Amino acid sequence: MASENYQIGRVQSGVADFLESYGLGVLFAANVFGAGSVYILADTGANFAFALLWVLPLAFLVDIALHDMSARLAVEREPLTNYIVDLLPGPSGSVLVILMALMSGLWSVSNYAIAGAALAWLVPGLDNVIIGILLSAGVGVALVELRVYERIEGVIATMVIVIFGSYSLLLIGLDVPIQDVAAGLVPMIRGEIGYLTAIIALLGTTVYWPNFFIQSSMGPTKEWNDVNTYRRDNAAGITTTLTIGAFVMVVSAITLTEGQMTLTGPGEPLAAILGNAALYVFLIAALLASFSSATGTLFGAGYMVPQAMGRHTVFGDKLFRATVVGLIGLSAVTALWLLANTGFTPVRMAIIMPAVNGLIALPITIFALIGAVNYHTDVSRKENVAFALVALVMLLGSVLTAESLATTISGWL
Repeated sequence: MASENYQIGRVQSGVADFLESYGLGVLFAANVFGAGSVYILADTGANFAFALLWVLPLAFLVDIALHDMSARLAVEREPLTNYIVDLLPGPSGSVLVILMALMSGLWSVSNYAIAGAALAWLVPGLDNVIIGILLSAGVGVALVELRVYERIEGVIATMVIVIFGSYSLLLIGLDVPIQDVAAGLVPMIRGEIGYLTAIIALLGTTVYWPNFFIQSSMGPTKEWNDVNTYRRDNAAGITTTLTIGAFVMVVSAITLTEGQMTLTGPGEPLAAILGNAALYVFLIAALLASFSSATGTLFGAGYMVPQAMGRHTVFGDKLFRATVVGLIGLSAVTALWLLANTGFTPVRMAIIMPAVNGLIALPITIFALIGAVNYHTDVSRKENVAFALVALVMLLGSVLTAESLATTISGWL
């Protein structure tokens, strides 16, 4: 018995050590790889095959640069929100930050819509997306009320492992056309509306701007004083995210046909290999991804809103929880309204909401990060050139895809 307790203790200690070293990266990975990412990646693979694979390594480079900037702010204990509020005149900085926090809720809108649809599909006799959304929002509130950061890290780590395992199974037995994959890694811009919308959706869902507000505010919680510790953690999270993304896109390109994405669409290749029961595995994974991403994304707002009002907050305190819980409720209500009054479906929300964030809030965040890191730290000329290139790429992405995204949204309204 003593030996068993010793082994269990070693396992628990090992998990705790892993989460201490990489838990923040896992949290960021879980935020990024929500239900929206699943459907965006699957839809992109189905409709454009391997043609947009090049966006993933681009997203990796952009993510690394932006996380590096926000990590420096975390070490200096200088939240990004404070820089924006101090930079802009009067209350305009606070208003901008609060509006961005509300915009981050669009991810939760789409994730709770997907979670509600998944519950309605999974639970016999439920068959009601509205009830599913309300139940999902309730679970989100419960996650927030865990309060202890390490426990939330553990929950999200488990969810990410489940999702990663599900999609690694999809590659079994597939004949991957290596030459086509390699060709898809070569950047190419085409004038098609759907193609351009897919680009900004991919960037919006993989370069997840709330994570930078979260990280810049995490200094007092993580108590890390070395930026290299953040870099190691970030690299693990970003690599995990984009590895999962590559799995989904490649499998979808091989196995799915062109057309509108359905709720079970990304899971159909798994069902073809392992049987129809595998659809349940996929939808459970999508459900878990929705819970983690919808809630974790709003952690950014949990910092941003109190900070914009001049209040100090730390992860899980009263102001933090009140903000996140309030936005969970608002997200659920918004999802219900969109389903009842527009042509948006849960899957359409999952595809379009990250694109809206990528078009508007992501460029604002990038320019704010560059200004803040230069204001609070010493940045070399080479680093500033690299940061400026990142900003230019994302600004061009927004300009080139704005009309395409507007056309797509108007068509679905």
